[in-house]
Amino acid sequence: MDREELIAALERHGTEGAGRSVLALRAGTSFQVWAGSTAPASRLFAIWAWRAECLAEDGIVSHWDFDQGLPDLRRAGDTAVALGQVGTAGDSQLVFLTADLSSCVAVL
Repeated sequence: MDREELIAALERHGTEGAGRSVLALRAGTSFQVWAGSTAPASRLFAIWAWRAECLAEDGIVSHWDFDQGLPDLRRAGDTAVALGQVGTAGDSQLVFLTADLSSCVAVL
């Protein structure tokens, strides 16, 4: 997946998180998409919902957009999704894409 294809998939999603990722990509930030490996969205939702709960219990404020991204990921159900990352490890967003990489499912 190239930069322009990822931007197009994120623009179709239309959330604030997707918009921030688009701006970062247009500014030249790094990105990676693990297209060869997919998992059911429900499995990834369980992992990230648990992580959000742990962070909240510990009083840790995260830069991930759990409020918008987790409901989006939950709605995807058992749809196979690929995982991507936009930005560097210190300031990054996780991007969940349909298995064919044509659409964004959620952004954390």
